[in-house]
Amino acid sequence: MRVTPPLPSVALGLALAVALAGGAGAARILALYAVPGRSHFMVTSSLARALAERGHEVVVVSPFTTPDRPANYTDFTIADPMDNAATTDFYNFGNLSPLGMVLFLWDFSIGMCRGNLADPKLKTLIHSKEKFDLVLLEGFVGDCLIGFAHRFNAPLVQMSAFHGAVWMGDWVGNPSPPAYVPDPFLDFSDRMTFKQRLVNTALVLLERAGRAWYYLPRMDAAMREGFGDPDMPHIADLERNTSVMMVNSHFSVAYPRPAVPAYVQVGGLHIKKPKPLPQELRAWLDAAPAEGFIYFSMGSNLRSADMPAAKREAFLRAFAALPQRVLWKWEEDALPGQPPNVRLAKWLPQQDVLAHPKLRLFITHGGLMSTQEAVYHGVPVVGIPLFGDQQLNMNRAAAAGFGVSLDFQDVTAEVLGATLRRVLGDASYSQAAKRLSAIFHDRPRPPIEEAVYWTEYVIRHDGAHHLRSAALDVAWWQYLLLDVVAVLTAAAALAVALACLAARAFLRCLRGGGGGRVTASKKRD
Repeated sequence: MRVTPPLPSVALGLALAVALAGGAGAARILALYAVPGRSHFMVTSSLARALAERGHEVVVVSPFTTPDRPANYTDFTIADPMDNAATTDFYNFGNLSPLGMVLFLWDFSIGMCRGNLADPKLKTLIHSKEKFDLVLLEGFVGDCLIGFAHRFNAPLVQMSAFHGAVWMGDWVGNPSPPAYVPDPFLDFSDRMTFKQRLVNTALVLLERAGRAWYYLPRMDAAMREGFGDPDMPHIADLERNTSVMMVNSHFSVAYPRPAVPAYVQVGGLHIKKPKPLPQELRAWLDAAPAEGFIYFSMGSNLRSADMPAAKREAFLRAFAALPQRVLWKWEEDALPGQPPNVRLAKWLPQQDVLAHPKLRLFITHGGLMSTQEAVYHGVPVVGIPLFGDQQLNMNRAAAAGFGVSLDFQDVTAEVLGATLRRVLGDASYSQAAKRLSAIFHDRPRPPIEEAVYWTEYVIRHDGAHHLRSAALDVAWWQYLLLDVVAVLTAAAALAVALACLAARAFLRCLRGGGGGRVTASKKRD
C-alpha cells in the first residue's frame, strides 16, 4: 500500500504505522465532509477519527475543526460557502412539501458546491500531485466533490449521516421497493395504505427524474468548472463506482429493508461511552428530586431561542407545573420568566446527559442522531419534529412505544403538559425504550467497528469491485423485467389468440358437419 508525504499546506510530519491488525496497511485517506452541519460532522468525523486511531493518515476536508484529534488526523479546513447566506427560519421550514424539501436541498447543494470548489485550498488540492489510497465522501449534498475520487484515481466509499435517500441506494444497486420502503422525506411507515404507496412511488420517481434531468446536469457543470476539466466523466457515472455505501441507520430505529453487500448499515457510529459530566452540572442533576429531571434540546440547527414567543411561553408554563427539574439547551444568556426548576445551558454534552440515571424523559426535535442516542440509553422521548426525516423518526418512536410525537403548531401549555405527564406517568414508555435499547446494542460488532471494517476492506481489496451489483449494469427496463413481462404478455396473448382461433375453427366444423347431415336427409325424403 502506497504511503506518500502529507499535503504541503497541512504538513503532518508523522511516520505512519507499518501495518494494522485488520490487515489493511496504513493508508492515506482523503475524507470530504463539506456539509455545513455540526450534527452531520459529528457522525462523519467519528469514522475519520477511528481510522486515524487505527494508524491511517486521514486528511479531513470540512468547514469544522476537530478538537483532541489523533496526531495523524489532519484538519483541512475550508470556508463555509453558505456562512453569509440569509439565516433559514427552521421553525417554518416544515411548511415545505416533501418534494419542496428535496428541491431546496438540491439548490442548496449546487450553491454549496460552487462555493467549495472556489475555495483556494481546494483549488490547491485539485492541482496538487497528492496521492490517496481512498476517498471518503459524505453522500448527502455536495456531489461535485466526487470528482476528487476521479482526480486521484482512488476507490470511493460514501456515507450518509441519515437513513439514506433512495438515490443513494442506486449508487451500489441496492433495491428500494416503494411498496414497503418509505422515502425518508415522507412520514410513512413500512405498512402503507394504497394512497401512501401511490404517493411514495410518485415521490421516488420524481426524485429520480429530477435528479437525472435537473440536479445532476447543473452539478456536472459546477464540477467541471471547479476542477477546470470540461472532459470529466458525468457525476452519475462516478457515483456508480462507489465501492461501499454506508448509512447511519439500523433496523431498530428504522424499518427493515433489503441490502446488497455494498450497502452497509452503521447506525449510531457516533455514539460514545458516557464521560463524567462537568462537576456543577452533575451536582445539579444529582440533586434532582425523586421524580428526576427532563432534558430538552432542539438539536444543533434549531435554536430554542428562535422559537416564537407564544411557543416559548407555552414551554415555560408547562415546565413550571412539573415536579421534575428541566435542563434546557437555550442559546441566549437569559430567559425571561424562567421557572426555578429550569436550568439553561448554551451547549450540553448530550450523550453524557442522556446517560444520567435520574433522567426520565428527553424532549427532542426528532433528529436522527438524537433519536439514536435516546434509544442507545433507553430513554423515552416526546418529539416535536419540524422538517426532514424528523417526523419519520418520531412516527417510528411512537410505533415502537417509546415516544409521542407533537405537532409544533399544536403546542400549548395544556397540550404539552398533558403529554409530558402521560409519558412520565406510564411505565410502558420507559420499558419500550429499554427493550429497544437492547435490540440496538445487540450486534455482531459496534457500528464504528463495522464502518472501519468495511472501509479497510475496500482498501485491502483495491476497491472491492467484487461487491459490485449487476443491477448497476442493466438498463432500467431490464432491471424492472419489463422486457420479460412484455415477452410473457405477448406469449400469453398469442396463446389466447391461438386458442380462440382453434375454438372458432372447431365450432365451424361442428356447424358445418351438422348442416350437411340435414341436407342429405332432406334429399332422401
